[in-house]
Amino acid sequence: MKKWTSYQARDKHLLDAEQPNSELRDHQSSMTTLDRSQLPASSFTYNNLVPYALHRAYVVPLTPAIAPAEAGEQSLVDTATSSTQFQCATYQNYGGGYRTLFTGTLTGFKGGNLYIECQGCGYVNPLAHQTHNNGYPPNPKFIGLRILVAGVNVAESMGSASGGCEGFRLMGTAQLPPGDHQVLVQWKGTPPGQDDPIVTFTGPFHIMQYHIWSAKVLAVGRWR
Repeated sequence: MKKWTSYQARDKHLLDAEQPNSELRDHQSSMTTLDRSQLPASSFTYNNLVPYALHRAYVVPLTPAIAPAEAGEQSLVDTATSSTQFQCATYQNYGGGYRTLFTGTLTGFKGGNLYIECQGCGYVNPLAHQTHNNGYPPNPKFIGLRILVAGVNVAESMGSASGGCEGFRLMGTAQLPPGDHQVLVQWKGTPPGQDDPIVTFTGPFHIMQYHIWSAKVLAVGRWR
């Protein structure tokens, strides 16, 4: 459960730079051991600290088996698109709902504050927002993203790449107990409308709808 400190909810989900620090200090006594400010002066230095004693960074490519520029959605590859389109999610292989883009584990997390972000590039077909014959209500297209850590929703956004190609960066913080915590990065697109075009007039080829690439995850755990 969220425990507010000296900061309150902010408009447009903006994060103040000091907010994670305040939350970390507020939770410190209940999470691990003494905070650095509670220890005697000069009681330790970096020379006598073991690795990851204060913090740990995790940099994880989403799909390490392929080139970093391609890291993204690989489970929905439609080869029936034309040569000028991405081989990506179409309405033939995707009908809506969250899809897991990446899973990973934050190994050796000692308990404390977690900062995590996912960034990459997303594509949404801008031609299908109004539907095919304009006889039905518009069906604007978006890519939604969310990050779950240990089953808890840490960050979520709906609206990345509302038309064409756009870069995205989703960030969040959480206070977590010690353990090896699983990370899930998921995405979802707008489901097809009643009259969305799903094939081209010539061919016919399937029409590309959603694509994510060049994505990666950065996480930083701080416990002192």
